[in-house]
Amino acid sequence: MAGYIDESIHTGARLYVIGLVLADPGIADDVRRQLSALVPSARPPHWAMEDEPTRAALIKEVGAMPVKAHVYGCRFERPKRKEAARARALTWLAQDLPRQAREVVVAEREESQDRHDRKVLGGLAGRPARFAYRHAPFAKEPLLWLADIIVSSTAKLLALDEDVTSRGLDAVLEYVGCEPE
Repeated sequence: MAGYIDESIHTGARLYVIGLVLADPGIADDVRRQLSALVPSARPPHWAMEDEPTRAALIKEVGAMPVKAHVYGCRFERPKRKEAARARALTWLAQDLPRQAREVVVAEREESQDRHDRKVLGGLAGRPARFAYRHAPFAKEPLLWLADIIVSSTAKLLALDEDVTSRGLDAVLEYVGCEPE
């Protein structure tokens, strides 16, 4: 089993949310095929770019997949503190990471941001390393697409202080936590 991580940032709510999808890497081709069939273009599905009917179809498909997800929301006081909120969310995630998850794949961002992630994750992995970690391009890793869909849909509900189980992902969401305001 491996973990796949993506984020969703809600600046107005001062909320940085990390999503972790736990999945067997062997399902990647099936995920690519199933989710690509739902998007009306050649690009990979990305929550922010989809219309409501496509989002609903993606949620329905993801909610039936053999994966589990954890979502961690951390607050930031001002925009320059987003990376500190991300580091706290990654720390929370790493502390909760199931022992059977031997690798963590993080969606690539800017190189300086990825370097910061490596510093945080390297310290959390321990010695000997409890898990390996790497960054991967979003477009090439379909299991990151799942993380995007789950974290983005859940983060919006967290930012609005709404019930996260109302979205249709309750079968895959194992844990949702958010720092209080």
